[in-house]
Amino acid sequence: MRVSTGGAHAGLAMTVLLVALAASAGGARWALIVGGVVVFWFIAALWRAVRGGLRGRAAAVRAYLLTFGWGSWL
Repeated sequence: MRVSTGGAHAGLAMTVLLVALAASAGGARWALIVGGVVVFWFIAALWRAVRGGLRGRAAAVRAYLLTFGWGSWL
């Protein structure tokens, strides 16, 4: 299962749309909850990448792909 940067960008765009939808349907509280879950997932992925030996930009790219790479499969 491979992911690409382009797919991750698509996943990020869909996530932003999802947070905007949550804000319009449920208010700012739901947008903060959904956005907070995404931020938590990114921080967990970044922590795992750093713990795995990656540093700097490489760790950030790995966390970005792990968080939003699901867009490649749509």
